[in-house]
Amino acid sequence: MALVLAILSLTYWALPFFSPWSRSVTLLHLASAPNCDAARSVGLAPANRGEPGYWPKHDADNDGIACEPWPR
Repeated sequence: MALVLAILSLTYWALPFFSPWSRSVTLLHLASAPNCDAARSVGLAPANRGEPGYWPKHDADNDGIACEPWPR
């Protein structure tokens, strides 16, 4: 258990080195990964390519907008 907590703590403090966004936005971005409902629930959908909340698997028509509320 202590090892898991140590790894999570290290990951949390290392986030600014691996992400262009703040720590809190990065955590929201990671929370939005499972599906568009998750992205909407954390307030990151719809998202344009390069923005937090954008995941290519959520961009069905590959137009650069993920989790669109309407089909194009």
